[in-house]
Amino acid sequence: MAISSLGIGSGVLTADVIDQLRAADESVILKPLETKIELATQKDEAYTLLSSLMNTFKSSTSTLGGESLYQNRTVTGNTDAVTITAQSGADVQSFNITNVSKAEKDVWNSQNAFSNTTVPITGLGSGTLDITIGGKIVSLEYTSATTIDDIKFAINENAGDLMTASSLQIGDSSYSLAISSDTLNQAITFSDSNGDADGLSALLNLANIQPAKGASFKYNGVAITRSTNDISDLINGVTIKLNQNQAVDDTATIAIGQNDTQISSEIAMFVENLNLLTSNLKDMTSSDVETGATGIFNTESSIKSITGDLTQLLTQTNSSGASLVDYGIEIDRYGVVSLNSSVFSAKYSEDPVALELLFRGDGETDGVFKQLDTKMEDYTKYNGYLVNFSDKLTTLQDSLVAQYDKQKASLDARYETMAKRFSAYDAMISRLNSQFSSLQMMIDAQANSDN
Repeated sequence: MAISSLGIGSGVLTADVIDQLRAADESVILKPLETKIELATQKDEAYTLLSSLMNTFKSSTSTLGGESLYQNRTVTGNTDAVTITAQSGADVQSFNITNVSKAEKDVWNSQNAFSNTTVPITGLGSGTLDITIGGKIVSLEYTSATTIDDIKFAINENAGDLMTASSLQIGDSSYSLAISSDTLNQAITFSDSNGDADGLSALLNLANIQPAKGASFKYNGVAITRSTNDISDLINGVTIKLNQNQAVDDTATIAIGQNDTQISSEIAMFVENLNLLTSNLKDMTSSDVETGATGIFNTESSIKSITGDLTQLLTQTNSSGASLVDYGIEIDRYGVVSLNSSVFSAKYSEDPVALELLFRGDGETDGVFKQLDTKMEDYTKYNGYLVNFSDKLTTLQDSLVAQYDKQKASLDARYETMAKRFSAYDAMISRLNSQFSSLQMMIDAQANSDN
């Protein structure tokens, strides 16, 4: 705190003196606190990075230690005629589909063409046309004034979701009436009360251009029939979709297996996340004897123990004597993990069940990644070590900032008082100097008069 007026009277009690005194006090009182606050801030930033790396790594252990990854399925062998989809957990299996014949809707079309759909049908008499589908009868009363559009609208209005009528322009000035069932394998029948030549049925001359039929195919040689082209009740967790009729000599050979590509991808991601975590842990907990440099968490035993905990779990063998090394996952003497993809793929193809047993476990015994996930949960969960450690860092930082603010306020008050006292002392000295100067002049004047 500089006071520009200080020192006018004394030349001793100056602002520089106060600044020097304050600087000395700050170096003893505030500087150590600043250093501790800076270190606490660095630890908080390091913790934020560590927490992010731990949670990212946990996502890998959770996936590899969970059931869903190993329940994912891939399907090979789909053809233009048939598409197979498998839900998670469907049995690993293979089968053949042959002789596909799709289920079809019932489709009728008038063989007689009409020049206009909005004018009365030429030569039409009167009567009632009954259309039966799915046990429901739709009765259409017609007269000589009835048009093609009248018939279409009446069917669509009264048939609900059972059938649909539409007028088709089959030429420049030529239209036909089409009637189709809305449901597969459901036949439509017609009965006209007017059986003469001027009856609606006679004038439309409806032909069944696509008869309703159910689906049929052979599953491993066994004849299967259904009323739909989407069959999900034949194989548990598997849907068979019939797309088109299959040539007699065509075969769809289907194989349902584990999604090994996804498992391989997750393993590669696990290795990457683990190396990123352990390399940062090494930097945070290191101690260089030659240079004296230490990591930010070098004194935190629980942080230092994380790498050891992970290494111990990664290098263990299960009850069958298998370990991750058998699947191409190795740790070198520097703690760097590597994955030999060729070894992994060959071992996985050899026995997928054994891989799942080692990785995930069997429900009674936890596999490697399940154990790793449990260990990571201990660290990252609510009230786990990392959360408690973060709370400790925050408490320490808040305490140091509070101490710093308190000490700084005390120094501010002390030096504000000191500046005021120095100003008062300086004014007193200035007055004394002035008085002494006047007295000296009187003494000098008296001495000169005596001479």
